[in-house]
Amino acid sequence: MLVRTFLFGDIEVGEEYKIIFTSPILGFEEEREFILIKEKDDSSFCWLQSLKTPELAFLLADPFIFFPEYVVELDETYRDKNIVIYVIITLNENFKLSTANLVAPIIIDVESREASQVILENSPYTTRHYIFENIVQSVVAG
Repeated sequence: MLVRTFLFGDIEVGEEYKIIFTSPILGFEEEREFILIKEKDDSSFCWLQSLKTPELAFLLADPFIFFPEYVVELDETYRDKNIVIYVIITLNENFKLSTANLVAPIIIDVESREASQVILENSPYTTRHYIFENIVQSVVAG
């Protein structure tokens, strides 16, 4: 299938790469079909590209790379499923000040290709955790 993107131009991908959101990303209720785009295989980041809106792509990251103590408690519906967890990154003009939304991770079932954004109730996390916290502390101090 041909996917039109603002960031990468037109790209061809197989239907098997389509991800369907069974519950939408907050604020984007009409957007249910996406693909993941990784610019480099060894990158910590990937893009969640809308199949409906070429201009809509979320930067995602594996939260455990930046926050090794991050804990996501999921309900029984995810038990025994092969899932991956991502968080949405909010880019800052100064990339070193970019933040991650740890309170609302994106959960993708690898086998069914179904996804949802989960809100972690009573969580110690927020929507804006600096992904490069050590760098931020030195920028603020310096």
